[in-house]
Amino acid sequence: MTNETDDKQKEQMDAYKRKLELLRVISIIVTTLILALAFFDQFPWMVLIDDNDISLSLANRLIFTLQLSFLDILPLLIAIGAVISQRFSTIAINPMDPRGHVFVEQRQRILQNTLEQLIIKFILSLILCTVLQSNELIILPVFTILFLVGRFTFALGYPNYRSFGITMNILSASFMIIIISYRLLIEGSLLQHIKSK
Repeated sequence: MTNETDDKQKEQMDAYKRKLELLRVISIIVTTLILALAFFDQFPWMVLIDDNDISLSLANRLIFTLQLSFLDILPLLIAIGAVISQRFSTIAINPMDPRGHVFVEQRQRILQNTLEQLIIKFILSLILCTVLQSNELIILPVFTILFLVGRFTFALGYPNYRSFGITMNILSASFMIIIISYRLLIEGSLLQHIKSK
């Protein structure tokens, strides 16, 4: 009896792991495809600011990036609202009552993860906007869209099927880090400011 139960649980766990792996693979494919289309300028639109001038000043790049960050904040605001809503409708309204913790724990974890991902995305976006070429600025709103999709699929799939969303966010951040590192270190944008005495 115990062996049958153990075998059945192992089988269920293996099936669950296969589902998670499939979600990760799908997320990797979707994210990579979207970023490749954006990076190789295959979308039918482009980013134009400064009266349709394609060469953007640093100030306008930063303004554009900060305006995009408004959209990035939406998942955080929704996560905060979800925690508040759960607190008001349960005994968790009293944060000192340990019995209430179980009612908000899942939503607090989603909120915490969303805050962490937002900080990473925001900092990387600010750096990225300074190293992109003017014709590459379409990448910024694409990263924002991927961030939003990743956050919402993470929250909707939490706790069991969050891997699609978190993979999308981690992969997007990794691409941002690679682009920034390449521009600053390989192309020498960072090193051009360091001169010998």
